[in-house]
Amino acid sequence: MLKKTLGSVLLGLVLILSGCAAQSQGSGGKVSSLPKPRPILKHTDFPNLVLPSGLEIVKEKTLVVKTATFVGGVITLRGRVTQESVVTFFEKQLIARGWEEVGSIRYKNTLLAFRRPNGSCFVYIRETGLGNTEVKIWASEVLSPTSSPETVYP
Repeated sequence: MLKKTLGSVLLGLVLILSGCAAQSQGSGGKVSSLPKPRPILKHTDFPNLVLPSGLEIVKEKTLVVKTATFVGGVITLRGRVTQESVVTFFEKQLIARGWEEVGSIRYKNTLLAFRRPNGSCFVYIRETGLGNTEVKIWASEVLSPTSSPETVYP
């Protein structure tokens, strides 16, 4: 009886191990190294403003006004990201899109101020606890007018 039980256990182990070996051979026996994912940028109604993928827009605290020649408003975001990573994101991404950082205030929270010849942008970043961060962006940009044959400029 003991021999039958021991034989059954050994047979089960052989089957399990051979299944694992066949599975690893199917992928060439190598662990695939995938490239690190690049952060996905979320585009906004503002032509020169992007948002990090780790933050979600809080719709009830967001208001954007857009016309043919102007876009402005406030965007509120929340997510489980660090305050410093958000600061770094906006400093790099806004400067890459032609914004000039004109000042910052950093203590417990952070306020970044940017400008362009046609607009301004303020980014307020605060940690709300338990790894959550809230971001408020006040921005405005004057858009270049669309040229059409009917448009007459003084």
